[in-house]
Amino acid sequence: MGKLTVWALRAVLMVVLVGTVFVQALMLWALISGNDPEDGSLPLTPLRMLLARAVARDVEAAQMQAELDEVI
Repeated sequence: MGKLTVWALRAVLMVVLVGTVFVQALMLWALISGNDPEDGSLPLTPLRMLLARAVARDVEAAQMQAELDEVI
């Protein structure tokens, strides 16, 4: 590979690394910000909604798998 390609790949890797660190910092802030999740505060409400959706999808997937197992 040429030097320009190597530098471009390094730049992309650095952008991805900085982005992940930024997202981790935001998640840490959301978890330790001290906002009361019971009053519908902004940081934790989306996380709760995502968790509820994930649990619902998991239950739905388990039901569909059980139906499929009955047919097979």
